[in-house]
Amino acid sequence: MFQRIYQKTWLLVMTLILGISLIGKAQEKSEEVAPLKAGYHEIQSKQASGILKKHKEVVILDIRTEKEYTAGHIQKAKWLDYYQDDFKAKLAKLDRKKPYLVHCASGGRSGKSMQLFRDLGFTRVYHMNDGFRGWEKAKLPAEKGKPKSPAK
Repeated sequence: MFQRIYQKTWLLVMTLILGISLIGKAQEKSEEVAPLKAGYHEIQSKQASGILKKHKEVVILDIRTEKEYTAGHIQKAKWLDYYQDDFKAKLAKLDRKKPYLVHCASGGRSGKSMQLFRDLGFTRVYHMNDGFRGWEKAKLPAEKGKPKSPAK
């Protein structure tokens, strides 16, 4: 009789251990980060913040003027002034296979630049269409300071 109780107890314990193990594996898989989709995407600041937290490979491209950038920008943002005569040439030098988060102050300049990204063959571009103003309004982290150099 004790042997039967022992066998049933052992079977129950092993089933529980296996179940807990499978639940742990399922949670690990759900925490894996899905790759960024190819194409051109319109997003808001809060979505952009989430993408930046999960995808460290995203290049943040701030296309405002140097004065605007210096007054406040997203940490690690690369600067490339939309109004400079060589904007297209500098943009063409960037790695087209990297994912980019592009923004200006309110979405106007960056919205206009989307066709240029397409024409140049960029494969993954996220347009933050509420711009840096939306970023600030959402109280997301920013820093001040001059750009070290234009985006490369």
